[in-house]
Amino acid sequence: MPQRNERAELARAVMDLIDQGHRRISRQLDLTRLRILGTIAARGPLRPGTIAAELGLTASATSRHLTALEQSGRVVVEPDPDDQRTFLVRQTDSGRAEIDAAVEAGAAVFAEVVADWPEEDVATARLLITRLNEAWARRGEPPRSRPVPRRRRSTP
Repeated sequence: MPQRNERAELARAVMDLIDQGHRRISRQLDLTRLRILGTIAARGPLRPGTIAAELGLTASATSRHLTALEQSGRVVVEPDPDDQRTFLVRQTDSGRAEIDAAVEAGAAVFAEVVADWPEEDVATARLLITRLNEAWARRGEPPRSRPVPRRRRSTP
């Protein structure tokens, strides 16, 4: 009988949780848009390049999302006083309200999912998930590998 690997089982369970949440939430919300708004809310006005690096997005995708967020009034752009070649993105009250509404909607759905759990189980799950998030944050991001440049063909 093969021995169970509890850590691997935990990883599968967490991935399943993320997958289920993502599928249900992404139908109603643009998760990348919310991640951008959340990053700006947490760190203050940011350059687009900083947002892209923080979230692992391409410059093109970041630009597309920022344009949509600006057009919808969720963010405003302002000159960067330290570098005139770029700009800073600042969240508006409307952007903050969108994040607050998303958090409330997510909390409501999650509350429905665990509605039949005893309070003790909910408290234990919260403690363990908080601990998991803290461990994940301490681990940090793995270094990204740089693409290997193509070699040019030499022409005879």
